Amino acid sequence: MKKNSFWWQWLLYLWVAPITALCLPLALLAKLTGGGYNLHTGVLEIWGGWVGNRLNRGIPFLGSVNAITLGHIVAGISPEHLRNSRIHERVHVAQFERWGFLFPLVYLLAGIKARQRGGSLYWDNPYEIEAYTKAAEAKDNHYT
Repeated sequence: MKKNSFWWQWLLYLWVAPITALCLPLALLAKLTGGGYNLHTGVLEIWGGWVGNRLNRGIPFLGSVNAITLGHIVAGISPEHLRNSRIHERVHVAQFERWGFLFPLVYLLAGIKARQRGGSLYWDNPYEIEAYTKAAEAKDNHYT
């Protein structure tokens, strides 16, 4: 991923801040219930505890997921799940930076359009296709 200037990166953080701030309490919830959190490449990664268990049991519309991006936060089942999905989830971080706090709506609308065409809300969502494609390309180029 390309490196942004300091001020541009701060503008991107502000553009996504409403989503990030709304989800920030998940870090404390994870920590208090046996999980943890860490800052990695400008993104708060949260794992385990109640948060990890909930992701593993499933969330609305998506079912069970290894990790999910919420602004500049990535929540995962475990540190291993976060490490294994890091490239994929960083693509979603970049998508949040592109669309800002509107991204959840844009993502949902893209998924609904995919369903209307007979596809899957998740697998045929262009934002997921982009993330899976870039992660596969990085793996092929040994950037994991």
